[in-house]
Amino acid sequence: MPFHQPTRMSFLPLLIVVAGAMSAAGCAGGAGKVVAEAAGMATTPQEAKPFVQESRPIETDYVPVGSTITRAAPRRPVADFKTMEAELEAQRISNEAAGNQARALGATPPPKPAVLPTN
Repeated sequence: MPFHQPTRMSFLPLLIVVAGAMSAAGCAGGAGKVVAEAAGMATTPQEAKPFVQESRPIETDYVPVGSTITRAAPRRPVADFKTMEAELEAQRISNEAAGNQARALGATPPPKPAVLPTN
């Protein structure tokens, strides 16, 4: 007849889970944050220094991420796009010419080794 001893459950995994939950509660708001602050695992944000507050704009002109606010973007005339296209084409031609020149210079045969004098 086999004899089974009762197994003891380790508290280490439970302790790890509780510590992780408390540290995650420090990131959240509410009662969990209060407990995490009391345990020393969370901090409260400090007020910005006066020079930082003075340098920040009162109203921001950007659209926050995830908002449904839209603003009209001015359309560029077609002539601007044609000008940009011509500039980019000129740059492409210049880059190709520089690449061809570098390719031609790289194709030169290597120099002959130096001849050492014999005594």
